[in-house]
Amino acid sequence: MNLSKQIHMKKLALSTSPDYYKGYIELAPDQPLMEVLPTGGIDLFVNELETLKGIGQRVYAPGKWTVNELIQHLIDTERIFVNRALRFVRQDDTTLPGYDHNAYVPVSMANDQSIDALLEEYLAVRKSTELFYRPLTEKQLLSSGTASSVQISPLSIGYILIGHPTHHFNVIMERYL
Repeated sequence: MNLSKQIHMKKLALSTSPDYYKGYIELAPDQPLMEVLPTGGIDLFVNELETLKGIGQRVYAPGKWTVNELIQHLIDTERIFVNRALRFVRQDDTTLPGYDHNAYVPVSMANDQSIDALLEEYLAVRKSTELFYRPLTEKQLLSSGTASSVQISPLSIGYILIGHPTHHFNVIMERYL
C-alpha cells in the first residue's frame, strides 16, 4: 500500500466498520496502521505501570473488573479479533459467532497473575498481531467477513485493537483513581 493511501487508513477503517466499533477506532491515532499497531494502546499501560500496581485488586464499583482482569480481557479480545481477521484474509466465509467477554473474566484467573506477567503476555500477543498484519495487502486489509452478526474488515479490526485498550485505560484513569 503506498504512503498516500496509508495516510487515510483510519478514515477507511471507520467507513468499513459497524457503528458499535467506531468509538474504538476514533481513539486510535490518525496514522498508518503499521506505525501504531506495534504498541498502540498497550503503551499507556506500560507507561503507567506503577500507577496500575497501586490500584491493586480494587474495583470502582461492585461487579466491575480489576485492572488485572481488564488487561486479561484485552488479551483475550485481541486473540479473538485477530482470529477473525485471519479468517477474513484467508477468505473463510464462515459466519463467526460473538463471544461473551463477561463469561471469560471470572474463569481467567487474571487476579492470580502479576500485572507485569499480564503485560508481558499482552506485548507478546501484540507482536504476533503485528507480524500477522505486516505483509497484508490492501485487498486483504479491506476484505471482510461476518462476526457477531456484523460485517467488518481486518483493517477496522487493526484500529479497534489500538482503540480498545485506549478506551479501557481511560476508564481506569477516570474511575479507579
